[in-house]
Amino acid sequence: MGEQVVDLRSALTILRRRRAVLAGAALVGAAMGVGLVLDNPPMYSSTTQVLLPPAQDANGQSIERDVATEIRVASSEAVLRPAGAHLSPVLGARAMSRQVDVMAASKDVLEFTAEADNPGRAESMANAVAAAMVAYVQDAASSLSNAEKAGLQERQQTLEKSLTTVNAEIEKALARKRTTNPLSAAGRADAAALGQLTAEQANLSLQIDRVKDQLSGSGVTADAQVIQSATPAARPSAVVRFGVPAFISAMAVMGLASAVIVALARRDQRLRLRDELADALGTTVVGSLHARVPTNVAGWASLLGNYAPSTVDAWSIRQTLRQVMGRGRTDAQAAEGSEGAIKHPDSLTVISLSEDMKGLSMGPQLASYVASVGVETRLVAAQSHESAAALWAACGHLIGGEVRPGLTVDTHDRDDDEAELTVVLAVVDRRDPELLELPRTAATVLAVSAGSATADDLARLAVVADDAGYWIDGIVVADPDNLDRTTGRLLAGERAQQAALPMRLTGLPGGATSHRGSKRRSEQDPSKVAGSVSDLRRRRKR
Repeated sequence: MGEQVVDLRSALTILRRRRAVLAGAALVGAAMGVGLVLDNPPMYSSTTQVLLPPAQDANGQSIERDVATEIRVASSEAVLRPAGAHLSPVLGARAMSRQVDVMAASKDVLEFTAEADNPGRAESMANAVAAAMVAYVQDAASSLSNAEKAGLQERQQTLEKSLTTVNAEIEKALARKRTTNPLSAAGRADAAALGQLTAEQANLSLQIDRVKDQLSGSGVTADAQVIQSATPAARPSAVVRFGVPAFISAMAVMGLASAVIVALARRDQRLRLRDELADALGTTVVGSLHARVPTNVAGWASLLGNYAPSTVDAWSIRQTLRQVMGRGRTDAQAAEGSEGAIKHPDSLTVISLSEDMKGLSMGPQLASYVASVGVETRLVAAQSHESAAALWAACGHLIGGEVRPGLTVDTHDRDDDEAELTVVLAVVDRRDPELLELPRTAATVLAVSAGSATADDLARLAVVADDAGYWIDGIVVADPDNLDRTTGRLLAGERAQQAALPMRLTGLPGGATSHRGSKRRSEQDPSKVAGSVSDLRRRRKR
């Protein structure tokens, strides 16, 4: 559980460090979503509803309707094909299935939603599929076979033709009767014929009604009906049309970018945290500064002559010098300087790695600030590298005069040096480090920026420094990661000896079981435990 929490925290830290990249990925994803909508605009949709007749068994008893079956039937070719045939242009069952969605609004109501690229087409499609569903239900509920229905329909047509013929004969007989003497033989014959035709008309009408009853009343107790015609076709608003796809696409691209960033970061061996840098080199972090990296010779000259750190950085420089002065001047010796002078060793070597421009700027920043507060300082550019050519060129131009009051620059050590603080600069190749004959100083620090070096880089430098007889007294971190909550003041062994802080969920020391916690408490002095409890109560009251 602990390893999972740590892993999640590290992943979140990596993503927060790359939040600008994630923001860019989100913008790209949103643009892709908008482009997709523009290329494939959403269609218009219209809805109809059909009320189904009560479900009955063969004996006419009501039964529970299977909604899933009704939806499958409404989505089948038996309904969609005749619906598509009534459209112009005609659509096949497969095309209809892609553009018509069926759902159950209730157990007895089916809802059809048709989509098309224009409003009229969507409404026509919705009405057609609803009508096809009504027709299918009526056909399915009939007790007659198709052949029987066809025979009845043919008989109905024959009877209707015969009725038409009889009606025409009746009209003729009535016309003759109006012009003929009813007492004559012709009149009596027309009257008799008219009676027979009238009887035949009545008989044919009765037979036609019986056939119609057989066709329409063949076991159907109730018909399906359309209870809602096609609604006015509409499509989502512009906010929904563009906003939803843009959001989904942005989240998808950002998720993919997050996975790639975390995967690449797992393979990145560069050290970013101060505790990691301290553990890799086996010495503590004595200071952290914000770097100011010039890009040319004039920039380095300006940095040496005009550097003015922020209050936080100024205090960090003072703390750095104070922590490494154990091999240099004593507090009493430092107090002998001018009023307000900071405590510092008499000489200091600042080593940086090649291509680490932020780490390279630490030595010049330190020397320039110390000179600005009244300490006679001398900057010695001792060992160069091609990546530091601009700085060495600037130092070469500044030799022979004061860069700023109290600061002089040289390229080698002098025996007649009267400076209170000598800062020696050395830049070594990170892949093939080598320390040349450098002036011996009271203390040595490594200046390195967060995320610029791996543990292998620092280990190679430490081995070379040890072979040359130099002990690195501390690390100065340039531009520490803004998500770094470590200090680098304690090494791994010292941190392990410290009491763990309570966990947020359990209130127990992290990484300690209840057995170990009880044993550790039992070994404590009771007076100390009581004192800590009373202190905690006093703090809570305040």
